[in-house]
Amino acid sequence: METETPFRVFFLLSFIAMMTIRVYYQSKILRDGGEIDIKEGPPSLIAGAIAALTAIVFGAEYLISPGFFSFAYVLTYPLWLRWLGVILLTSGIGLLWAAHYNLGKSFHSLIVSKDEHVLVETGPYRYIRHPIYLAYIVNYVGGGLLTSNWVLTFIPVTMSLLLALLRMSKEEQVLIDLFGQRYLDYMERTGRLLPRV
Repeated sequence: METETPFRVFFLLSFIAMMTIRVYYQSKILRDGGEIDIKEGPPSLIAGAIAALTAIVFGAEYLISPGFFSFAYVLTYPLWLRWLGVILLTSGIGLLWAAHYNLGKSFHSLIVSKDEHVLVETGPYRYIRHPIYLAYIVNYVGGGLLTSNWVLTFIPVTMSLLLALLRMSKEEQVLIDLFGQRYLDYMERTGRLLPRV
């Protein structure tokens, strides 16, 4: 078996899993309807779009025509680092699913204030306030390592970090406005991207 085949298969399965999770939970929100008030500006959306577009274009190149963007493979990652990418992707996908599952109807892909918004403190939200951002960062690092592609390793990760930095304070302010002291107490118990020590 060619060395690259298991990595390509896992990368494809990871992409399918991530898209399935996102589309499934986003479609549930669209079906529910209800009043929403979008609280987001263009900078974070642009950062997210660059991360996603880079991942899609360079991910498709890796699957369909590897080496077409030869400049992206000037660094050769050791095999152990690529397998670490597999582990990170597996963990990130699990975290992404758990975060969406626990959010339920409170999920939205934008920063919004909406009807039936509840403060979720279960699953990964018991320990961190923004597990979806963490999941995407871990997934982008994992995908970059798995593919041994420096563009996939650094550009989506950088843009995803920028997206998280631009969004987290705004998102938290919306939740403070909605839940008041209860959310402030929740912030004291949890970390943003990593659990409090």
